[in-house]
Amino acid sequence: MTPPSKLIVFSCGGKGGVGKTTVACAIADYYASRGIPATLFDCDTENKQRGSLSHFFPAATKLDIRVERGLDRFVDTMLNAETPVALADLAAGSGRDTFEWIDTMFDGLAAEGFRFTAVATITSAASSVETLFTWSAALRDRVRYLVVKNRIAGDDFGYFEDTEPGRAFIEAAKPAIIGLRARAREIQTELDNRGLTPAQLMSVDVERRGPLLNSGTARIRAQAYAAQIDRALDSARRMLHP
Repeated sequence: MTPPSKLIVFSCGGKGGVGKTTVACAIADYYASRGIPATLFDCDTENKQRGSLSHFFPAATKLDIRVERGLDRFVDTMLNAETPVALADLAAGSGRDTFEWIDTMFDGLAAEGFRFTAVATITSAASSVETLFTWSAALRDRVRYLVVKNRIAGDDFGYFEDTEPGRAFIEAAKPAIIGLRARAREIQTELDNRGLTPAQLMSVDVERRGPLLNSGTARIRAQAYAAQIDRALDSARRMLHP
């Protein structure tokens, strides 16, 4: 009997500040809006309150993958879960633990029906792209790749698109590549402080939004942010659907 398929979507936990948790939250909203059951894991133990996945989705399980058998506990949870998808937001600096674990466990997990999608959020900074190259060199073709070009620092992604390593990665991995529009800093900061994603903003009460997010233009902008990333993620549905 073929085991049921389980999809694990995880962020490439490399350089901090590129927006990987923003993207993870958008993916969680994407699943919720389509009625796709997903188990959420917040593996960023450095951000204990604000700024981590569980700040926006309190039901997310907080898990330190760097302790002994931390990743094993993650998979044990998924083996027993009824949901077909797990979304894990990994912390910066979690590469070594993840790579060693994948090397040891991949064949057995594949036999159990597990598939993997790695989500790499990059900016115009070369260091963020180097993180993607490091992760792909370790993970190889055992995972599928979703690359999110976050325009928070501009539109120049030449280090990813116009270099030999970048072209080689695109040719070999055939990633889905989408864009994340730059957001007004004041609005994004207020959303972060209040633990709200743009998609969640319209469903919460006036007090939860606060004065800034209750203004008409802020709500319109937040709606536009939510719609843009949702459309982008839907164009990459083959990487996200179980």
